This record gives sequence, C-alpha cells and structure tokens, in this order.
Amino acid sequence: MKEMKLGLAFGCAVCAVGTAVAGIEFTAERHLPGFDGRLCKIQPAVESDGGKVALMTYQKLLLTGSDVFYGQFIRRSADGGRTWTAPREIEVLKDTREHGLRVAHVANPRYNRKFGKWFALGVAETFKDDKAPFQEFIGGRPYAWPLYATVDAERGDYTSCTNLAFPLPYEFAMPFGQWVELEDGDMLTPFYYRPVGAGKRGRVIVIRYRFEGDGLKPVAIGEPVVCDSLKRGFGEPSLVRFNGRFYMTLRSDEYGAYVESADGLRFGAPVKWAWGDGKPIGNANTQQHWVPVGDELYLAYTRVTPTNGHVFRNRAPIFVAKFDPAGRCLVRSTETAVVPERGARLGNFTVTDNPAGETWLVTAEWMQPKGCERHGSDNSLWFVRFRPAEREKRAMMTGSEREHN
Repeated sequence: MKEMKLGLAFGCAVCAVGTAVAGIEFTAERHLPGFDGRLCKIQPAVESDGGKVALMTYQKLLLTGSDVFYGQFIRRSADGGRTWTAPREIEVLKDTREHGLRVAHVANPRYNRKFGKWFALGVAETFKDDKAPFQEFIGGRPYAWPLYATVDAERGDYTSCTNLAFPLPYEFAMPFGQWVELEDGDMLTPFYYRPVGAGKRGRVIVIRYRFEGDGLKPVAIGEPVVCDSLKRGFGEPSLVRFNGRFYMTLRSDEYGAYVESADGLRFGAPVKWAWGDGKPIGNANTQQHWVPVGDELYLAYTRVTPTNGHVFRNRAPIFVAKFDPAGRCLVRSTETAVVPERGARLGNFTVTDNPAGETWLVTAEWMQPKGCERHGSDNSLWFVRFRPAEREKRAMMTGSEREHN
C-alpha cells in the first residue's frame, strides 16, 4: 500500500494527495470536516457535465439509529470541481408522510451526454420510528420505491420529484451505482430489488430507460442476477462498458463479485473477486465501483487488512486495483489506497467518469459506531480525481499533439 501524505491547502480544511501508480494519477481532497455528534454526512454522490458544471450531494444520518436518513444536501461547482458552493438542503426531497410513516427521499444527480440533460435517480424509503427503516407493505405500498427528479444545474437545485416506473412487482426497488449511456441516449440502469414474497434475498437487474416527456420510460427489461444460496442475495450493483463488454459489480454478505454481458441486460455466472493467483481479495458485505482511466479499467473497493479490524466491516481504506478481464481477476501489484483509513467506514461511495478525461470518486467518513473519531476521522467528505499518468497520456497522443503539448 502506497503512503499518502496529507497537507493543508490555502488555510481551509481541504487536503490534497498526489501520486502515480500503474498508469494513473489521483488527487484526494478532504471537504466539509466536522459533525455535531447527532447527525453525520453520508453517501455522497457527484456528477459532471464534462465541462465546468458539477453537482455533489450527500445525505444526513441519525447516529442513534441504523440507516435512519434525514434530508439530502447539494453543492454546485462552476469550475470543474475545483471550488464548490456551500451545501443547502434540497427542498423537493424533504420528508413527507404516508400511512402514518415518515418517508425520506434521496436522488443522486446524473447527466445524459446525448441530450445534454441533467436529472436524478433515487429512492423513497419509509420509517416508523428513528431506529431503522420500516420494511413491511402498508396500504398496498412497497416500503421503498424508485424516484426520478428533474434538475436545474445552473441553479444547483432539484425542481421536481416523482415516482420512477419499475416494470416488475417488488417490495423494495432502488436504481443504484454506475450506469451506461448508449449511443442513442438510452440508459442501462442497474437496480437492486426484492420481489414480492422473496424475504430478505435481493436481486439485481438492469432496466433500459428512455426519456419520454418530463420523465423516463422503461423500454427493455434485463434478466435478474439471482443466487438463492446467499443469505441476503445480491445488491448494490455498478455497471460499466469496457472494450465492447459490460461488467457489473455485486455486493453480497459473503463476498464481492462481478458478472459479464454482451448486451448489458443478460449476464453470465457471478465471478468472485480474486487476485491473479486465485486467492480472494478479502472483501465482503460492501460496495465496489468501477474506475475507468484512459484505456484501462480499475476497481475501487474495501477489504480486510491486518490493521483495519477496528473499522466497521473493514470498510476503510478505499483501494483501487487494475482489472484484468482475460484473467478474470485484479492485478495485485497495482493496488493502492486512494482514501486513507481514519477509523470511520468509507464503503458507501460513488464513482462517475466524464468526457473531460477524469474519473471522480466521493465518499464520507461514516461516524458509526461511536468512538471511531479517536482514530482521526471527523466526518469529512473525500473527493478523489483520477486521470491517466503523464507518461500514459503521452503514449496515447499523436505526434502532432505532442509537439503542441
């Protein structure tokens, strides 16, 4: 694991890290440190139009409960993610009430390049009290349902929110992780969901959506990725297209895995994440996301290490390593930590790539369980920017481009 050296920048609580490993460079910045001991910032997301405009969101979590969410906040950048506005709560996503339950809303920003259109996808989730999510049908309503929001990126705000059509019967359904925009502007959107009567076992599926009027219409349904031998099934997918193939990550209680597809809708058997020698990488019960950089594809993940046993489910630091599709493995010699371990979990994170040639990762120091701050965490948001290393960029440039670089 490469050493990360942090330094204060311009007197503000933003730390920058730079290195080059296995053909990539990255910088990591620490944003918005501090928390009040009652609520903490969690599950940030970021999106860019590939130019100057970018949006970053995060939720608030009640520290005395388990996955008890309150509100979503937004920041805007007008200079490609270099500076950001102060966060403010998204009004159209504030809590509502149905059947005596509190309904919390979250929708992460997305940008469709074909149509130059901002939007957001997320979920509405019900709570009976402040202990945990409510997970029972009530009044014929699923306990968590997908959302579509319209976005005004110039104003840095959401303008409306409505239900997103999901074409299967379900108790819980959530659009999640990275998605793929096709050449015609349609979007392959991975979900994880629980069919009616399936209990706690989740499934993963990809739905193809198309803009229609002010919303999205499902136009093709993939085949679910199912494994009934897993305690809670598969969940929290992320999808990428690389060298003409589609790859989707999968979380389960037992192990992290991926599946492969020719069309992004129908996938082969799950492959457990392993190194080139066949040994498991040591991750389970948490997310993984793709980091495309230049002509290579990397995976971002957390795993067990000899020193992170004090972190909830070993969810820090965040590593990246190069993916070898032919070997169906990660290349161990390329592994490096890109967000440091400071006692708090980091496993709920998002990744996006943009046409400007960078890939961005954001995560938050989740301040549970109580006491993780004694290892240095302070509920900071971490913003990581990946790009090809200078030598790699030069190798991809034409002779004329080199002369003018």
